[in-house]
Amino acid sequence: MKQQHPVILLLGNNSGRNLGDAAILSAILETVSQEMPDAEFLVPSITPKFIDEHYGDRYRVKGINCMPWTGSIRLFGIPTIRAIAKSDAALICDGIIFGKGFWNPAFNFLITLYALLPFFKFFRCKLICYNCGIGPFPIPASVGAARTVIESSDFVTLRDEDSKQLAEEIGVRTPLHVTGDSAFTNPVSSRERAAEIMRENKISATAPLLGINVTVYVDSWLKPEERVEESEKKNGKSADILLEQIAIAAGQLREAAGVEPVIFCTQPMDESTSRSLAEKLNAPMIDNSRYLSHDIQAVMRETQLLIGMRFHSLVLASAVDVPVVGMIYAPKVRGYLRLLRCPEYGLELTSIAEGVLHQKLPQAWSERAVLKDRQLEIVAGLTEGAEKAAKLLRNEILSDGVVVEREQPSSPV
Repeated sequence: MKQQHPVILLLGNNSGRNLGDAAILSAILETVSQEMPDAEFLVPSITPKFIDEHYGDRYRVKGINCMPWTGSIRLFGIPTIRAIAKSDAALICDGIIFGKGFWNPAFNFLITLYALLPFFKFFRCKLICYNCGIGPFPIPASVGAARTVIESSDFVTLRDEDSKQLAEEIGVRTPLHVTGDSAFTNPVSSRERAAEIMRENKISATAPLLGINVTVYVDSWLKPEERVEESEKKNGKSADILLEQIAIAAGQLREAAGVEPVIFCTQPMDESTSRSLAEKLNAPMIDNSRYLSHDIQAVMRETQLLIGMRFHSLVLASAVDVPVVGMIYAPKVRGYLRLLRCPEYGLELTSIAEGVLHQKLPQAWSERAVLKDRQLEIVAGLTEGAEKAAKLLRNEILSDGVVVEREQPSSPV
């Protein structure tokens, strides 16, 4: 190690704006600190104040400013390179290895990770893909960059089998280990805190609750043939049609079973879309502009079913024992429902636009106890895998160049 204690650089979308990314950051700080209590964390971010204020009192963590005026474009820049020089290991966290918008470094992380590769070797900083999700890769350049980044890593753990399969399909030959999404291990606030938030937002403490999550992205991450067709859009936009169908289905369930919907917004960019749905349903909205991931998960825990678009809305609900139904705005959502062995509850947006939710949502609600048992068996393995990844990381960092026999993770499913 370069110092008397491990120094770990966390490379992800750590602005605090995305609930899933924030949960991953929190979970990594918690689980890795348990394995290495003296570990110090450096976190490049466009909002370093968020890192310091929310996590600095509990962990040895420092936000690193990587706004453009520091000489940075996304993760590539002088502040991150300096952090690499200080660090023993750099963790690529979350799902930032993707090819959408590849040539736009202000949006795409992969191209900036690729540009950083020489510095890891020069400064003897281990590069580790840590519980990553990868893809999609719509252009050949992104395939090559992803393959190079992954194969340049000293150790690779992936959050699901779909990511492993995709890595193999793009030609990655380095050993790949499936563990689980770090967000499964995010610390969750108490039930007392959940009750407090529910009172603040006038959420019923007695009625059965249905969680709903939507995103402004709608189908922009899907292949053209998977999107809501123009013929189905009629005179409206995809988002308008889908929100209307979701509102109708949730409204019918409310009338039939006394279920009260709660809208969970996990990204500020989704607030307008989420608010529109909340208004259609006259339902409360919980958003991560006001609450941290720990608190939002505590409220999710009070729901009996969650139907969501955002990948991490589903993961975070699963982590607190809530059965989920996925609305497939991106391939990773489809993969997650397959992973949970409930592919029939991974609903294509084209089918939702055609009204399938009117039948599927009541069916999922009536089967929610069975659905919960089926899904949580898988979730338990994924959670164990995410926890085990921290032990593997400790062995990788503390070996410090010494050849050790690595403990291999068993498949979480």
